Amino acid sequence: MELLPAAQQRLADQVAIVTGASRGIGKATAIALATEGAKVVINYARSSDAAEAVAAEITAAGGE
Repeated sequence: MELLPAAQQRLADQVAIVTGASRGIGKATAIALATEGAKVVINYARSSDAAEAVAAEITAAGGE
């Protein structure tokens, strides 16, 4: 994952809550929103480890 340059981040200063963000479409959505500059809240039902991995991926790329 790589963040867009700040000038191209259309969702900077926005917060996105993504349910089911630990896998599948939810994960892809969370990463896409973070790439656009949004601060992402990751919600999950069962797998905290998978949710933590998604959060770590976003954070490692400089996202929030």
